[in-house]
Formats: sequence, C-alpha cells, structure tokens
Amino acid sequence: MALAWATLVEGTETPAGDGITGALRCVIEIEDGEQVAAVLKRDTPDLVFAEALCGMLLTKWGLKVPAPYLVNESDRISFASADVGYPNLKKALGLDSQDLSAEEADELTRLAFDVVMSFPTTSLAIALDEAIDNRDRNLGNILWDGSEEAWIDHAFALGNAVAMPDRNILCEIATFNGLADQSSQAAIARWASLDRDAVADAAGEIGVLHDCTAWQDLVLRRLDTLGMRILARFPQPHDLLGQTP
Repeated sequence: MALAWATLVEGTETPAGDGITGALRCVIEIEDGEQVAAVLKRDTPDLVFAEALCGMLLTKWGLKVPAPYLVNESDRISFASADVGYPNLKKALGLDSQDLSAEEADELTRLAFDVVMSFPTTSLAIALDEAIDNRDRNLGNILWDGSEEAWIDHAFALGNAVAMPDRNILCEIATFNGLADQSSQAAIARWASLDRDAVADAAGEIGVLHDCTAWQDLVLRRLDTLGMRILARFPQPHDLLGQTP
C-alpha cells in the first residue's frame, strides 16, 4: 500500500476519550477529495512516524488495522487512522465502568480474554507484536463490534517503549486460557509466511520523511529469530514442572 496523506477538516475535532495520547475524533479529507471519519494523534515525530510505519507494515502482512494516514497540518505532521466506528474491547464488554466490583471485573476480564483468543487474526497479531516489539498491547487497543476485530495503537512499538516491561501480552493471554501450545504453533506458522520485503517497502515510504533505518534494522533482526522469540514467551516444560498443581 502507498503512503496516504490527508488534511484535517478544521473544527471537526472532538476528544476520543481513550488512551493516554489525547487522541481526537475528527474528519479528514484524503487525496481524492473524499472525507473520512478518523482518529487523529498529535504526537512527537518518533511516535507519529512509528505508528505510520507500523500501520503500513501490519497491513502489508495481513493484520486488520484501520487505514493509516499522515495528516499535513500547518505546524506539524500528525497521524490518523480511519475511525472504524466500533469500540475497544474494554468498552464493548463494560470493563471501563467505574462501578464494577472486583469479582465483576475479573469475570469480564476472563470474558475479554476468551474473545481475544477467538479472533482468527490473534495468532498473526502475536507474531507481529513480537516482530515490531509492541509492548503496549492491551484490551483498550483491540477494537471489536461483536463480530469483527481490528488492532490499533502501535506508536509505542519499534523501541519506543523501552521503559515498559518486555512482554507480549497476547502470549500471556493465551497461556492464561490454556492455549499456549496451539497459540505458539499458530504464531510460528504465521511467522514462516511473512514477506521480509514488506519491511523495506514500508520503511522506504516513511524514510523520505523521517529516518527509520534503526526501526527497519530492529524488525529485520527480530524476524531472523522470531520463532525462538515466540517460543520463549510461553511456558517451557521445565517451567511447568515447577508449578504447583
């Protein structure tokens, strides 16, 4: 996919109310003149271009990601993604309510984990989160309308979240649900089918605007050993022997 540009339709911005980045719902106009509902993020260049690169790369690799755009504003370049119109998992299941008891929150979290593991793209997302070093996966950046899922918020991938714990949250969810073996095998099968050339293609699009050589090198290095990286995210036989039944 080619890098897509858009302009903001002034006065359409309203707070999105999700996440920590001050995202705004808005309308953007894309290059053919069509107006599109979108979610806009005005972040630092590293976060803007990292999210754009990930949006392009994950789309090339077949993950369900809302269409990414770079928005040319008067004083900056911002990132936007198409607003698919359905909520994140926390909202969809009521986990964002402040009135939940601990037991209710635990029950809904377990339900959310079941939903995540039912998605046909979860094994691909496991592999790709590992490939781009995405430590920021959570129930708030998985969209779900009751039948379709979409994966969002990748600005803190590509080494932009080194202060966060080195985790693959989807692997932890799979393990919690007793699906470690089949999830690791499925994710490794997804890795084996990834097109390495997609990394250079996406980086080439972004590289004319922002130096992403380090990001490209990071992803390619991780791809080289991704199978072992994925396996290491799941309990190994010696780990299981040490667990209390």
